[in-house]
Amino acid sequence: MTAPLRHNADSLQKLLFLAGKGVPTTYTPMVLRGVSRPVTSAGAVARANAGELVGVVLCQLKREGAPISHNGGYGDVFDMRTMTGAYTGPESHGVRAAMGPFYGLAVFGLGGASDSKLPDEQAATEAALTLANKTLAGVNLVHDVGYLESGMCCSLQMLAICDELISHIRRYAGGIEVSDETLALDLIAELGHEGDCLATEHTAAHYRRDWYPRLFNRDRYDGWAGEGGRSLGQRARRRVEEILEGHKPEPLDGLIRWQLDDLLG
Repeated sequence: MTAPLRHNADSLQKLLFLAGKGVPTTYTPMVLRGVSRPVTSAGAVARANAGELVGVVLCQLKREGAPISHNGGYGDVFDMRTMTGAYTGPESHGVRAAMGPFYGLAVFGLGGASDSKLPDEQAATEAALTLANKTLAGVNLVHDVGYLESGMCCSLQMLAICDELISHIRRYAGGIEVSDETLALDLIAELGHEGDCLATEHTAAHYRRDWYPRLFNRDRYDGWAGEGGRSLGQRARRRVEEILEGHKPEPLDGLIRWQLDDLLG
């Protein structure tokens, strides 16, 4: 809804409809720090959180146990220099993400977005930072991936770049396996001081577990130049074209289609 202490009919109707169907939802005050709530992070979260809890309570009154996520109150700041809402500032995001576990709820947050107007270096940097900090904060549902211009537009090229970032972050967050096989102490002892692992069966068996990029380039300069010397943005554009030309989505399972029809019926 558009304000934390005023609840418009459209947002309430959506909330109650989804709660009644048992469909996961969220209820988020869309406000700006320094304009419709205090500019300080603590005051902003307190005010927005009050409005968000109204949605949580109404959801449970409609259907006890209905799934709803928590956002800690939308935390965009109003940039006093440009008079625009800053989409990806660092303020208060970690505090907001901590509110969900405090109430025992899943967390809904923003990542993979940018205030930039095109998929450039700023966009890639802000997308990476927001996706990484949401992952580290334990956010369960990340929204607005690929959004630019403070949420005013979406870029397919940016989506392709974010897909690469997300796969990188997932691998990072997945940790490593520690076992006799992965420690490979026998192999270390066998190779001694001078041996190398390049031609070993252990390397052949495990190297594919590493993360290999689809868009980011790891080639030597000559190899990169020989392939056309394309920038990340150009490679992302080409990836989008390939998907649009050749991708065929798998049809939904019959049971899932029936369940969706039942929910909407």
